[in-house]
Amino acid sequence: MTEKQDETLAAVTAKAGLPASTDERRFAPGAVEQTEHQHRTLVEGVPHLIWRSCDLGLWTWASPQWLTYTGQSQDESHGRGWLDVVHPQDHAHTLAAWAAAIGKGELDVEFRVRRAADGRWVWHHTTSLPLRDETGRIIEWLGSTTDIQPYKDLQLRQAELLDKAERHAQELEAEVGRRMQAETRLQHAAYHDNLTGLHNRAWFMERFRQSLRTNGAPPTCSLLFLDLDRFKLINDSFGHPAGDTLLAEVGQRLQGCTQGEAALARLGGDEFAALVEGFDSMDAALRLAERINEALRRPFMVGTREVTATCSIGVAHAMAGHSRYEELIRDAGVAMYEAKANGSGGCAVFTAAMRDKAAEALMLESDLRQALSRGEFSLRYQPICDADTSGIIGVEALIRWRHAERGDVPPSQLIPAAEKAGLIRNLGQWVFRKACAQMLVWHERYPTLDLQLNVNASADELRDGQYLADIQEILATTRFDPRRLQVEVTEGVFLRQPETTGEILDGLRALGVRIALDDFGTGYSSLAYLSRYPVDTLKIDRTFVSDMLTQRRTREVVEAIIRLGHAMDLLVVAEGVEEDAQLQALRASGCDLVQGFLLGRPLNAADLEAVLDEQARLGPFIT
Repeated sequence: MTEKQDETLAAVTAKAGLPASTDERRFAPGAVEQTEHQHRTLVEGVPHLIWRSCDLGLWTWASPQWLTYTGQSQDESHGRGWLDVVHPQDHAHTLAAWAAAIGKGELDVEFRVRRAADGRWVWHHTTSLPLRDETGRIIEWLGSTTDIQPYKDLQLRQAELLDKAERHAQELEAEVGRRMQAETRLQHAAYHDNLTGLHNRAWFMERFRQSLRTNGAPPTCSLLFLDLDRFKLINDSFGHPAGDTLLAEVGQRLQGCTQGEAALARLGGDEFAALVEGFDSMDAALRLAERINEALRRPFMVGTREVTATCSIGVAHAMAGHSRYEELIRDAGVAMYEAKANGSGGCAVFTAAMRDKAAEALMLESDLRQALSRGEFSLRYQPICDADTSGIIGVEALIRWRHAERGDVPPSQLIPAAEKAGLIRNLGQWVFRKACAQMLVWHERYPTLDLQLNVNASADELRDGQYLADIQEILATTRFDPRRLQVEVTEGVFLRQPETTGEILDGLRALGVRIALDDFGTGYSSLAYLSRYPVDTLKIDRTFVSDMLTQRRTREVVEAIIRLGHAMDLLVVAEGVEEDAQLQALRASGCDLVQGFLLGRPLNAADLEAVLDEQARLGPFIT
């Protein structure tokens, strides 16, 4: 030490009031007490719980901090007494740490200590190093225990946050998975049909647009438009679940027919479509149509019933003018209706003539909607005569349409157009109401003739739940006697919704209205209809009457129908009588009534009145 340093140290020592030399400081009065006080202050001032133990780890002394913190006395902490304030669950690993420390010479352990102030278990960290003698033997341990609860709380909070974050991540991952699954389901539902599993209209439209983009101009693809024949009959007869079963099975068969060569979809209801691409798409489409018709010819099992379900197919080839899906599907649909008109299970290829025909039918429907308000309809009355006397006993009311530009529209066009346009109910009501009003005039004018009125009811009318109510309302407002009314139905009305038809016919009979089965013999299961439904009159179709003089078997059929009708107490009417020889043959066979040009053409009210005037004047006559 330099002289200057000695001087500085002496000055500082003197200022502090300490002995000038080390020896002086060591042996100065009160030096020991001062040193102990310094040590005590150091021990009691540090924020640690300090302790001493023997070489075996048995505590021999604990600092005041430990005693105050745990509430133990010095004696209670000695030996293993300090363990009394250690959490019981921590005893085992703490003692194990002590045993290991004695061997390796270092203690480092964490355990929970009960805090006297609030009784809470608080985590502490204890470290200790041994004191050794000159030989290296451990003579005692000096250690400290530190409250690490804040750190533990932080660790716990971090763990909770990590756990929460992990759970959130898992939940987020699960939610993403659920959303992806939902999106997949929605995407599948958006482009697939639930019933058949096939693609739907939306997918098919996009597929066609893609085909137009891919194949260039003009596009090289063909479209098949399929519609099941008589599907509504199956639905009405067996119920909608049976119809769904049939549609699902049809979808499977169609899928088997495409063999991956065509894009297939269900457009809705009983309509399907297939898109065939390539330069030979038209030939491939026709081959596919043949496979489809062949596959659908095999019967289907619907529950315990075996049914057949053919389809009508329209084929249209995409041309330069087909820039939109709707145009091609329209043309294929036109061809499909052409195929359906030609008979079940057919196929037709679209031509421009078909489009013109469809446009003409559409214009006819549009004009038909305005015809009633324009007063373009009128009634004709065809006489129904007694076969023996040729006297008029009634009339059949027949509607006629004189179009302002087209002229007379034949009933063969008028009735189908009205049914397709959904106007048959309005048309039927008009005919019935006007005919009843006219008959009331004639009943008053010709009271001795007792004329009967026949009106026709279409299949669509007899499937309408309001038909019976309409008849009742018109009879009530016109005050027409229902016993003078006969409703003519064809066998075709029994093919769809036979239960509803039967209920309506029973309701008509309850009103006193008679039922005539028109065109008898041209359908099938006629005998079943006669036994099941209320029928009063059989009308022999004109095709039998026209051939009965030239074909022996036809005449025998006519005679058999007459005998059958009489056996069932039914009146029999022969339609289409145009020759006197036919009339004579029918008289000989016992036919009750006749109708045809020989006895009177359909006439307007004024012309028929001239005939009725003559009959009223002369009375019934024999011809």
